[in-house]
Amino acid sequence: MAEEYRVLVIDDEEPIRRGLARIIQNLGHRPDLAVSTADAMDKALASPPDLAIIDLNLPDGDGLGLVDEFRDHGIDATIVVLTAHGSIDSAVEATRSGVYDYLVKPVEAERLARVIDKGLERHRMHQEVVLLRREMARAGRYQKLVGRSAPMQETYRLIDLIAPSSASVLITGESGTGKEVVARTIHDLSPRSNGRFVAINCAAIPETLLESEIMGHEKGAFTGATASRPGCFELADHGTIFLDEIAEMPVTLQSKLLRVLEEKKLRRLGGTREIPVDVRVLAATNAPVEERLSAGTFREDLYFRLNVFTLTLPPLRKRNADIPLLAETFLQEYAKENGKTIAGFSDKAMATLLRYDWPGNVRELRNAIQRAVIMCKDGVLQSSDLPPAVRRNVRKDWTRPNSFRVAVGTTIEDIEKTMISETLRACGGNRTRAARMLGIHPSTLKLKLRRYRDRDGGRVQASSG
Repeated sequence: MAEEYRVLVIDDEEPIRRGLARIIQNLGHRPDLAVSTADAMDKALASPPDLAIIDLNLPDGDGLGLVDEFRDHGIDATIVVLTAHGSIDSAVEATRSGVYDYLVKPVEAERLARVIDKGLERHRMHQEVVLLRREMARAGRYQKLVGRSAPMQETYRLIDLIAPSSASVLITGESGTGKEVVARTIHDLSPRSNGRFVAINCAAIPETLLESEIMGHEKGAFTGATASRPGCFELADHGTIFLDEIAEMPVTLQSKLLRVLEEKKLRRLGGTREIPVDVRVLAATNAPVEERLSAGTFREDLYFRLNVFTLTLPPLRKRNADIPLLAETFLQEYAKENGKTIAGFSDKAMATLLRYDWPGNVRELRNAIQRAVIMCKDGVLQSSDLPPAVRRNVRKDWTRPNSFRVAVGTTIEDIEKTMISETLRACGGNRTRAARMLGIHPSTLKLKLRRYRDRDGGRVQASSG
């Protein structure tokens, strides 16, 4: 790589620091050396490194603790751990911390040079991807996920952290919140994206067939098994398997799944040979996990094996401000699919969408828009096109989207500013729609926003975050 990068080496042994510095310089990069966690933080804060090589055992603290400190201070360096005392536990912990590579001393200079080179290349690509994703997230789109609200921005941030690793992930959330979409996004952003993504719903397949679907079977394993067949784990080799509704899996099969996860080998139903598999496991459930654990229907050891990371998806009612953007996205999708030209939603239709609680979450909203597009007879989707349940079952306390309270004595101008801010949030930052809802011209809204900024420097948010 022609570009010069900064590599921070943190090790309390001087011969190792000198040796690493020579390798880094020979690769054309700039080494910076630290002897302790405190020394490393000072240097990293003064000039953030692109890659850091950290000894696990430092005189004033733990190397992985330093990794956490880097993250807390926004130091987004690729991390390589170097230790003289390697163990499975420390390797697992390093992986959970997002470490790029884990090396046990002594390490050959040639291998270390390769790790540094590849780690820096990963850092460059990661920075480019981060910039692109930030632009997409600001626009409210992240892969196939849609939403610019604060809960969704946090979801995007966690996916960014989780995707590059091979760690198992447990995705929780209500039905319809998009758990499979999130799982596919993690796969697509991971190093396994060239491999298969294989999804299986553990609640949708009869118990008698589920083991065969997951583990595969040999010819003659049961009545009707006229040929050998690979299961989902074999199909997902070098890729990702998504086990939806994992808490519904029979306990007897859970123990076999745990064995596959720990040993990375499986045995087909009716078979005797062990087949190696390299699969990342993503699992999801909308069941109350604590209750299932207490009842013994969800094995605790499997839960802890899957729960390296937990990603909890917010229900749609907790990110109400994303409804306009989601609705517009689904409208365009289904209008194109049905060969219709629909300009958008009437104010009444959008107000109806915003005041409904959406117990079925994003899936219910998608289905409602699909039906409405089919029902729509003119160029604007009306409230009457929406499903009767959406029009009828509204929150009784609803007056306006994202309603707010006003204290006695508040000036009219401050009330107006707050009302504009909340309406913009409810409209996902769309000024044209906000102006229509407020009953003013878009140019009038623009002038008011400018006046507020000039008056007190206050920003009226034009986004839903």
